[in-house]
Amino acid sequence: MITIRTLKVSAPFSYLWLKHVTGVNLAVHCAHCLLGEYDPRIKANLTEAENITLPNAPYHYLCGVSRPYVWSRNFHLAFREKEGSLLTVHRNGIYIEIENAEEVKFSMADADPNDPHYRSKNYRTCRNWQFAFKISKLL
Repeated sequence: MITIRTLKVSAPFSYLWLKHVTGVNLAVHCAHCLLGEYDPRIKANLTEAENITLPNAPYHYLCGVSRPYVWSRNFHLAFREKEGSLLTVHRNGIYIEIENAEEVKFSMADADPNDPHYRSKNYRTCRNWQFAFKISKLL
């Protein structure tokens, strides 16, 4: 069981969301390419949270869109269950400790340049879409 032990938000975000990812749709980008339920406990005005137990899902994705919008200041964290692990991340205005989880790293290299959407900068630079591409064959 994955539990967010601590979440502290010290930067402003226009959007802050956590999605429990159960599938992908590579025909779209941004949050819509990750299929699954949003967690209602995580939202843009959140500054601190503790002991949030997450439902079972193959993957989870925490995303923060910076305010004002600066691509490099956005926050992205993909993770999955790994019993006995403690994932600690401190970057771009978010500090988070997650029990029983490991980070799933991804990059533009995970997307297929032969995919017709890849030609669009909106797709190939979208980190949600890059992650969706990485896990598309695993789900």
